[in-house]
Amino acid sequence: MKKNEAIPEVKRHRHIVLCGDNINAVSILRSLGEVGLRPTVIMIDEGHVPLVSKCRYVGELIQTKSFDGSLHELLRLANPQCPPFVYTSDDNHQSLLDRHYDELKGGFHFFNAGQQGRVTYFMDKNNICQAAKECGFAIADSEVLVPGQMPSHIHYPVITKTLNPYEEGWKRDVGIYHDPESLAKAYTQMVSKTLLVQEYVEKKNELSMQGFSIDGGRIVYLPFKRQYFRLTDSAYGSYCYYRTYQDEELDAKIVRLLQMIGFSGNFEIEFLEKKDGSLVFLEINFRHALSNYASTIGGINLPYEWAKATLLHTVDGLHPTRDYFTAINEYKDFNTFVKTGKVGLFKWLKDLLTADSYYLWNKHDPKPFFSFYLGKLKHKGRK
Repeated sequence: MKKNEAIPEVKRHRHIVLCGDNINAVSILRSLGEVGLRPTVIMIDEGHVPLVSKCRYVGELIQTKSFDGSLHELLRLANPQCPPFVYTSDDNHQSLLDRHYDELKGGFHFFNAGQQGRVTYFMDKNNICQAAKECGFAIADSEVLVPGQMPSHIHYPVITKTLNPYEEGWKRDVGIYHDPESLAKAYTQMVSKTLLVQEYVEKKNELSMQGFSIDGGRIVYLPFKRQYFRLTDSAYGSYCYYRTYQDEELDAKIVRLLQMIGFSGNFEIEFLEKKDGSLVFLEINFRHALSNYASTIGGINLPYEWAKATLLHTVDGLHPTRDYFTAINEYKDFNTFVKTGKVGLFKWLKDLLTADSYYLWNKHDPKPFFSFYLGKLKHKGRK
């Protein structure tokens, strides 16, 4: 067996990426492809710039028109004798699997909490924050409100978020408001049915860890911590660095939380780092994170290692090959910081050229990158 090749136990199984046409799905495919796996892709045809279909690591592409159609295609591939591994790229598809847990269990290995509907329950930001508080994490003061309803006990400034990450307003209804008047005005433009309104925490940085849990949280593996070189007030950064991670006290709380939920699968846990260095819990994404490919650069191929650990029930011998590396979301970082004048072009180009990992560019799989930017050029031309 070659050094960068999946072990025979993992290769015997089919691997399925259940996704929309997005760069997160491409990143999962790249990680699996680099160990010789060619996944089946079940993808909703969203009608925009093609990315997934351009990826060299796609084994079979099945396009559907709806989530129900994707579920139907997935169920056709069930195999209780040799269950396929299923990887999700977004919250909508993860909730789809969770809501059909009883139909899928036994026929697949997929991210789950051992009970139908349980992952979706903890996707609710208020529910996961309350669970985190029970496990010893600090959380921001918050209230669950409907647009138009004013906070009764939390202090301004506040930040608004959709309660669930698959709701229509999950991006557009995020905002920071310094007084009741500005919040009331913003409410008139919001589309979410319910919101989590939190006391805004002034941050020094953001901290997140990506890893996996097996056997309902019996083993949790978190190789790196990720932080950012530059930040915005209301959104995650887009140029980050990874360091090997070890914190027994924090680990104990994370394991306690994942065992409370009963979660098995790849995940990302996120915190705000306050000015004094203390951490405030934000949320858990029960799926692959957008920057998941970066960990592969550091020597930990997260989707593959989850599959291997699921079969072997151990992470013995698993160690990063790098202690430090960087990653950049090149398109978002340019738009957020260069176009707004916050970072000079020459500084940005230096950061770009010295980064270890990219969200779009990959020299072994360049076609999604070119498809993305060709699509942007065509869109500008039509305008």
